[in-house]
Amino acid sequence: MSARTILSRAHRDALYSELLNVVAEARDLNYLSHSSTKEDIQRCEDIGRRLTDALRLIQDGGLGWGFPEIDDAAELTLPPDELLRIMESQRRLFVVQQEANRSDREHAESEWRQAGEARDACTAVIEQIAGEVTPCR
Repeated sequence: MSARTILSRAHRDALYSELLNVVAEARDLNYLSHSSTKEDIQRCEDIGRRLTDALRLIQDGGLGWGFPEIDDAAELTLPPDELLRIMESQRRLFVVQQEANRSDREHAESEWRQAGEARDACTAVIEQIAGEVTPCR
């Protein structure tokens, strides 16, 4: 195992973008933190942990804020045990999120393919009648 933990620029930007979604959850804490229900308090705990981990990676862990103009890889600087805990937790969340959105994505992709096929059908008819297709504007 390497003493340094390096993240490619593409992986850094993808992770950073997802972590910004976690940071946006902070506004939910304002509403939920006034609740007395066990479910809302648990949601506060869950959001708080995700938010703490996200900020730790961004602020102290080497990801940094924004999308730097330079195309360098990022060196993650948190202690390995903390970094491993955070990355395993984040990975679990991303897997759950992907699975939860799978059917919506598959439906959208199906609609997109169908719209493309319908467009191609229109193009084929236009080509048969007019001989050429003018660009859509």
